[in-house]
Amino acid sequence: MDEKSVEPGSLMIGEGVTISGSFTVPARVVINGTVEGEISAKEMLIGATGRVVGKVSAEVVEIYGEVNDALTASKALVLRASGRASGSIQYAELEIEKGAQLRGTLTVIDSAPPPAMRAPAPAPAAVAPRAAPHTNGAAGPARTSAHPPGPKN
Repeated sequence: MDEKSVEPGSLMIGEGVTISGSFTVPARVVINGTVEGEISAKEMLIGATGRVVGKVSAEVVEIYGEVNDALTASKALVLRASGRASGSIQYAELEIEKGAQLRGTLTVIDSAPPPAMRAPAPAPAAVAPRAAPHTNGAAGPARTSAHPPGPKN
């Protein structure tokens, strides 16, 4: 994620700025200041000076700064070398650089679709029932001719 580009539906919290409350951002949020409360977005970048105390929720979360309390990354959590995360942490995929700090309860989110959403398994190939051998009521091989076997000419 690039912290320089700002697109519609995005929020950038600058260094030295502190906000508190509950925020829903439809696209991307870049946090270089401090957030106290709840914040959710599609993508979230917490810069080296960024700090969140509260609940964080996004599809993709990339942390250079600090998150404390609860964190949910429904697709991917990337913890950079300077990043710190603590508390209840849920993620589908996890990437941790050397030097990053991660403390708390970690829970992997199953990224597979629920059973009702999965494609049904293919039905096994139909197998024709085996016919019972024809014995003409006698033990031994079945006869296929109306005439008894006779001498060969």
